[in-house]
Order: sequence, then C-alpha cells, then structure tokens
Amino acid sequence: MNTINKNNSTHSQRKALIEECNPAIEVSNLQFSYTKESPPVIDIKAWQVSQGEHVFLSGPSGSGKSTLLNLLCGTLTPTQGDIALLAQPFSALSNRQRDKFRARNIGVVFQQFNLIPYLSVAQNINAAVYFANTNVGKTAADAKLRDLLDKLQLPSHVLHAKADALSIGQQQRVAIARALINDPQLLIVDEPTSALDTDARDSFMSLLKDVAGESTMIFVSHDKAMESYFDRHCSIKELSLSTNHIKTLGDNVPKAQERA
Repeated sequence: MNTINKNNSTHSQRKALIEECNPAIEVSNLQFSYTKESPPVIDIKAWQVSQGEHVFLSGPSGSGKSTLLNLLCGTLTPTQGDIALLAQPFSALSNRQRDKFRARNIGVVFQQFNLIPYLSVAQNINAAVYFANTNVGKTAADAKLRDLLDKLQLPSHVLHAKADALSIGQQQRVAIARALINDPQLLIVDEPTSALDTDARDSFMSLLKDVAGESTMIFVSHDKAMESYFDRHCSIKELSLSTNHIKTLGDNVPKAQERA
C-alpha cells in the first residue's frame, strides 16, 4: 500500500509540475524529406510537450520515429518549419550552436547504446561531461557519477571495465548514466528495450523512470505494451500527416529512411 501511495503521490506531483511549466518542445509546420524528389517523411503542423512530461511515441518500423528524434536532437535539420527546445529556436541555430546546446541540455539513450567498446565505463561517461563543457569540478563530477551508478545498481568497480566486457544489462545502465550525467532537461530514448524479455524490460523501465526524475522524456518504441509507463502517449501517424507516403516509395526509399 505504501508503494502504491508513493507512486500516486509522485504522479500527482509530476502532473502539477507539468501543468505549471512552459513547453519543453514546440514544433510548428515541420517537414522533412530525405531528397528533393521524395515526399516528406515528417509533416507535423503543431506539437507541444510540456517540461517534465514523459511521452511515449509509438509507430511501426519505417514510420518516421527515428527521423523525428534526429530532428529533435539536431542531427537532421528540417526541410521546412521550426523546432523550439526549452524556449530556444533550436532549428535556427548553427551546427556548432546545436552541438553545444545538445551536449548541455539533451541526453540520448540509443537503441544500440553506442558505447565506445575500447574505452572504460568512466571514459565513456566522462566523454559526455567533456563535450558539455560545463566547467564542473572533478570532485563534483566524480560524486555525480558514483551517485548515478548507485541509483542504476552498478558496482563502482565497473567504472574501470571496458565497455565491451559488460553484459547487455550493464551496458544499458551505462548508456543511461552517460545520458543523465549532465542533468539534461530533455531525455530522448530510442527503442532501448527491443532486445529484452518482459521481466528485464519491466525492471529497466522502473529504473529509467526513477532516475529520469523531472527531465522531459520522449520514449520511442513500436511496442504499445509500454504505454502504461507514461503520462501521455501518441503515435507518429497521429503527429505526422505524411506517414502514409512511406509505403508508396518502394525501392526509392533511402537507406536511412528505411530505418526510421
């Protein structure tokens, strides 16, 4: 009963926080095409996500989910329209400005984790600190790292292990630590549970929700069973007016678009 009351209380606090906050993400008249000749993969007239909101974004493979995430991360730029993140005109920034903004404000958990295999866990995580260039002292950074490892149930000796020597579950937790080490206001999570069984998936989701805290989270998956973990859920088809175009492109679909 205590656990239930605690969860209900946390949910109520989050709901109140969300209602008070300004949008973390604002999208208007957003279009993206991989080539000039192809119809848009993404066509979103308007979309907002409040600060602190946890959103589940669903859609089948090839529907444009990853393309939208890449637009939100700034690794792709819109063909048309605007993206504002944390009240900043993100899509209007230069490449260098977007890189700096992303390093300081956005944490990303990739489907394949994207850890550098020959580096230690500490080196993988501290790379994110280096690129954010927030002038955090080493003592404070080390304390933050050890606190994250504790929350993620990773023993401290893992810091010295090479990333490719870890189990999949450990790599997953390291990827979360790297995404959260700079206290990002926006957390983007791309299909991280696709290789997990049900028990491992449920454990991962409980852990992720706990450590994400008040960060705004966009969680992408094709598995609609994940909806129950989130404040709000929507499909890429509902957001994007042009999802149906993808089915008609056939062999002309660029490889990057096929994986979207």
